[in-house]
Amino acid sequence: MTPAVLRIGDMGSIWILVTNFLAGSSVHDKDTTPEIFHKIINIISALIRLRRDLVIHTLPHLGSVLRQLLMMVRTVRPSLGTKQTSLVTATLPRWVNATQPIGVGEIKVLSRLLETLTTKSMVRNNAPNSETQKAESLAKPFSKHAAYVLKAYITAMNDPLCLLPSEHRRELQRGLYALCSMIGDHNRDAMMVSALDAGGKLTMKALWKEYEKQRYVGKG
Repeated sequence: MTPAVLRIGDMGSIWILVTNFLAGSSVHDKDTTPEIFHKIINIISALIRLRRDLVIHTLPHLGSVLRQLLMMVRTVRPSLGTKQTSLVTATLPRWVNATQPIGVGEIKVLSRLLETLTTKSMVRNNAPNSETQKAESLAKPFSKHAAYVLKAYITAMNDPLCLLPSEHRRELQRGLYALCSMIGDHNRDAMMVSALDAGGKLTMKALWKEYEKQRYVGKG
């Protein structure tokens, strides 16, 4: 099915399908299947770019799925015992084996997906006025959900049972900056006060400092 023929009634089934593929499992395949990750990213990206008119009515679902994807960037600390390891692996989908964690290639496409939220595009549907519309992005409507998504990254960063490799953090930067641009200073301050513990606040401050640094460099 092409994005152009989708209707609002189809969105619920799509989000349920994607959520089920990302749901944690107590059993896992022998080998990780990164192709599933890429296909999920492609589906969400196509919806954001081509069917913003439908996605805008299901933004909480989009935010929830993005949170699930961000929580998958963690890798299990090698020194953990069996019980602690199982606590982490139970949060991973069946098709991800903790001994073969999500790689840099998958992090890159996830970061690009987050950037897509702030990228203007034209809706592609079969409506008669589709030729007269103007290009827009989801940045403004999704701003209410961006902090919720960014918190997933902060949670992953501060998980004592996991590591977030430096190359993963580096590849995620542009996508995280896109989330920061949607959140703005006011929502950042509210997030710092009500949604983060001490470790989370330190992580948020460091991320925001880097975000503002690159923003001002870009303006220069």
